[in-house]
Amino acid sequence: MKHLIRILTALLVVAMLIPMAISCADTGAGEQSTENASTTAPGGNGGDATTIPEETLFAPSEIPDDLRFDGETIKFLYWQDVENPEFFVEDTNGESVNDAIFNRNEFIQERFGITLEFTGTPGNYNNQKAFVNTCINSTEAGLDAHDFFCGYSMTGATLMTQGIAQDLTNYDIIEFDKPWWPSSLITKATIKDGVYFASGDISTNFLYMMYGCVFNKEMFDNIHNESSNLLYDLVYDEQWTLDKLIEYSTGAFLEQNGDGETSKGDRFGFVTNNIHFDSFYTGSDLYTIISEDDTIKLAPDLSSQKTNDLLVKLCDFLHNTGECWITDSAEIFANDQALFTIDRVQITNKKLKEVAFSFGILPIPKYNNDQEGYRTCMAFPFTTYVLSTASTHSEAAAATLELMAYQSYLKITPALFEESMKLRYADQSDDSFMFDKIRESVVIDLGRLLTTQVDNLSYNIFRGAVNDNATTSWGSAIKAKCSLFEKRIAVVQKSIDKLD
Repeated sequence: MKHLIRILTALLVVAMLIPMAISCADTGAGEQSTENASTTAPGGNGGDATTIPEETLFAPSEIPDDLRFDGETIKFLYWQDVENPEFFVEDTNGESVNDAIFNRNEFIQERFGITLEFTGTPGNYNNQKAFVNTCINSTEAGLDAHDFFCGYSMTGATLMTQGIAQDLTNYDIIEFDKPWWPSSLITKATIKDGVYFASGDISTNFLYMMYGCVFNKEMFDNIHNESSNLLYDLVYDEQWTLDKLIEYSTGAFLEQNGDGETSKGDRFGFVTNNIHFDSFYTGSDLYTIISEDDTIKLAPDLSSQKTNDLLVKLCDFLHNTGECWITDSAEIFANDQALFTIDRVQITNKKLKEVAFSFGILPIPKYNNDQEGYRTCMAFPFTTYVLSTASTHSEAAAATLELMAYQSYLKITPALFEESMKLRYADQSDDSFMFDKIRESVVIDLGRLLTTQVDNLSYNIFRGAVNDNATTSWGSAIKAKCSLFEKRIAVVQKSIDKLD
């Protein structure tokens, strides 16, 4: 019965999607979803294997087969100091993600009969203001204006408040109910019934910047004398919680460098960096800014008892148990010195490629068993896509955005998983299911996207309290900080009120 839930999940997927696969073998974008192949559901060892047609792994697009925009040029202004390749590459080079980006763009140009033109300019966290100014100047350029502004995550909301971002819900061809767009774009990031910036599978960096919990399989087996597969089972059973992370981290510490003190050379149950503390807040289904009735407002979560309890539990775990280390976490984990770490998914690609041990990936743990579903926090260096109000062929641009997102979902997402985890995405291993669970649970928190305009209050209040172990002063400090936060939000609201 150990793998029953996984097998039933796989069968349910087949039951829902086989009719879709039969009727939509041609995806509307002029190609099949995947090559014909069969795959084995997770937990498939010998007799309990379940075979799934690979076509069922991907939802179809509804883009009309005969849609063309022959001769159009779609212009992208993008942040050139982006951390990972995303927008274009010069040619194939045998690296899976690089080649997927190249093949995606080639397919789009041929499919629509268009040319994709990319212009780079600095735009990372430190260059946001310059990027926004370049975008504003572009809107005044007439026929030479860019169609899309593709910038660091915080710039999308800034461009919206500047009045130069189109409402993407005006274009029926953009299907925000499809899996290549995060569901929280609609449920959490809608402003005045509109969506003015978007991200998801279309952004390679979006996939890299999702937060996950990575664990050392052999270390888990040795410390707890049982298979690390039970961690996957906890996720399938919706029982992977912060308490479970603390429970299984306990007992892992080992003083192993001979200095008689807790130091970087020891072995730990859990390691992370303070910039990753945000993942616990979001993972607990807590928000900073919400949008209601054309108004953005401070979410009640920040000053709630739940947040206070989360802070107390985290601070005790991180600062008092002796099982944790909160600096140089990627290096320590890669050195086989930690059981768990929480980091951006890109750690698997950038830090763990050459490690000798096996590792797995899990969602950020839930606050408790009462929480419905997992919540994935996004690190800030991903791209938000904005359709410029100065675009002279918005219909073609909107269709290009949708096809680019869909083709990224088909081509880049599996390539990125396979490059990062050294597993075929289509084989539907436990880790591919976990990767999908993380991706499907992404939270687009308006507060994080508006961070620049609210003086970083959307993350540094909670993050700072955890870092400083400030449980005793939290109650008295939060009222003043929330009052300041509300004042910053009121200024942003004035800009939103001007939107059509």
